[in-house]
Amino acid sequence: MGTQGSNDLLSTWITGWATCRGYDRQDDGRTTSVVLTDKGGRDEHFLYEPSEELLLQVAAETKADPNRVLTVATNRMEDLLAVTRPLALQVADRQSLMSADMADQDVEDPPTPDGFVLVRHDEPGCRRVEVTFEGQPAARGAVSVVGDFAVYDGIETEQDFRRRGLASFVMRALTAAVLEDDVRIGLLMATTDGRELYSYLGWKQLADVFILRG
Repeated sequence: MGTQGSNDLLSTWITGWATCRGYDRQDDGRTTSVVLTDKGGRDEHFLYEPSEELLLQVAAETKADPNRVLTVATNRMEDLLAVTRPLALQVADRQSLMSADMADQDVEDPPTPDGFVLVRHDEPGCRRVEVTFEGQPAARGAVSVVGDFAVYDGIETEQDFRRRGLASFVMRALTAAVLEDDVRIGLLMATTDGRELYSYLGWKQLADVFILRG
């Protein structure tokens, strides 16, 4: 996939992710940014395959501002990390931007695992599911629709309920609901641990992602 196409997909992911989290996105001509209102008002700025000059400029601004983080999506992660190394920024996390052809996803609503309860919440622009066990939160996730894209977010399983297939169940429950909107492509940002699960479910990596903090 070409650079411009992948950049568009990152922008689409940001829009869907911001919608489900209640963030307002801003574009200043160099970066896209959001204020993380649920994380102390920290600013998160995004770049896709930046030039070394632009990366160094924005990274220096990040280093100077303790309330700011920089997220970079790229297929040359080690090269770009080497460019920023003289600034001594902290690599706070590494993730993967992934996509899937929704035509290949299971359209059937999955059976709820024994003893668990599935609750759905439909909000403007965002669908959520929550799984509980005897009243305790067990797993959750959300998905938004941006054009003909489905943007998944916050697929999480509580520590006491891991390795029971709940993350796969949440993904399938969200997919069954969102396919009513005739979406074509799914997008998500996967953690290092989550990438294996999404690959198993048929998702493909678009770009590596790293997050820098001052």
